[in-house]
Amino acid sequence: MITKENLKLVVHLAIEGLKTNKGRTFLTTIGIVIGIATIIVVMSAGRGLENFILNQIESFGADTIEIEIKIPSTSDLEMTASMVGGAEITTLKRDDFIALKKIPNVDNYYAATMGQFKSVYKNKAIRSTIFAVTATFPEIDKDAIIQQGRFFTEREDNSQARVVVLGSEIKNQLFDGENAIGKNIKINQTTFKVIGITRARGNIMYFNFDKMIYVPLKTAQKQLLGVNHVMYGFVSMHDTKKTSETVEDIKRTLRKQHNIPPNDTEKEDFRVTSMEESIKMVGTIMFGMTLLVLAVAGISLVVGGVGIMNIMYLSVIERTREIGLRKAIGASNSIIKAQFLAESLIITGLGGTIGIVLGGIIIVITNIGAKLQGYDFGMSITLDAVLLGFASALLFGVLFGMYPAKKASKLSPVEALRYE
Repeated sequence: MITKENLKLVVHLAIEGLKTNKGRTFLTTIGIVIGIATIIVVMSAGRGLENFILNQIESFGADTIEIEIKIPSTSDLEMTASMVGGAEITTLKRDDFIALKKIPNVDNYYAATMGQFKSVYKNKAIRSTIFAVTATFPEIDKDAIIQQGRFFTEREDNSQARVVVLGSEIKNQLFDGENAIGKNIKINQTTFKVIGITRARGNIMYFNFDKMIYVPLKTAQKQLLGVNHVMYGFVSMHDTKKTSETVEDIKRTLRKQHNIPPNDTEKEDFRVTSMEESIKMVGTIMFGMTLLVLAVAGISLVVGGVGIMNIMYLSVIERTREIGLRKAIGASNSIIKAQFLAESLIITGLGGTIGIVLGGIIIVITNIGAKLQGYDFGMSITLDAVLLGFASALLFGVLFGMYPAKKASKLSPVEALRYE
């Protein structure tokens, strides 16, 4: 039976035992530190990143459905490789979105495409992204707020008017503090009039709308890009409860528009994704990634635990005569076992504490770096991550410290005293 006084003695002896081998103690804790820090970072960063992505998706509107181009019969990875290699899908047209607007639950749409050109104002020239959209864009994307001036109209779009709306960063790069409204800029040697400036909104997913120049879709297609197709678009719905039905209606309409046989998914040259599907997809991906990295953290903890077991076992061998002497003067098996188990728990507890602090530092540095790049992940150390990390450290301390502790407690006093 271990009394309170015995427990104090056990802890004191365990600490003194670890102090005598500081270098070994430090090296033993490294695996635990890395494993616990990984758990803290993965759980805290993973949750913050998931919330960030979900907020980014929801910023497009819970009542919206995205339609984008797709190479038939290819995976996302194959399609990305093909697009990088120069493949171009030209089947998605503005007329497709006009047809989609006839679906009962579809309220409105915007269609868009992009390109990169040199934009010039006086002696300033920058490489900018041209965001060619229909005039309905601000009606769908509620975060596209005009800070100064106005957005272009459907009439200006249809008449191929040479007007533009500047993202806030583009405006600052070209005009500094000068008023841009009513001024002319040149895009690919073509003169455009600035009619509006958008409010700063930062990075949204893989877009930075503040670095874009908004151009009427038809104007960009005919006078800049020389194309008749679009890359993607969004439709908004009247009733979000009918999302699944609306997705099917959209697919059915697009198959008809593109002369694709009904239900022949292999020939579909488009992808339809609701915000609800995107949110579920993000949740699934983040869960899988979290499990994967936690598994890696678990391996690190196991390696650290094996290291603890080996070091503790070596310590038992080195201190065999000490153990024999203590047992000869009355120390019980439980006291001896408790001492070595306490050493193991102190090592893992120390490693867990350092791991939690290290994980917190990594989270803070990551947050600062993300904010400097225009992203606010909002990551913070969560209580469940701390509890799981510390509990894991102590659990591994018990699991891997038990064997050497039992080995020490079962030593015969006579044999231990005769050990050389």
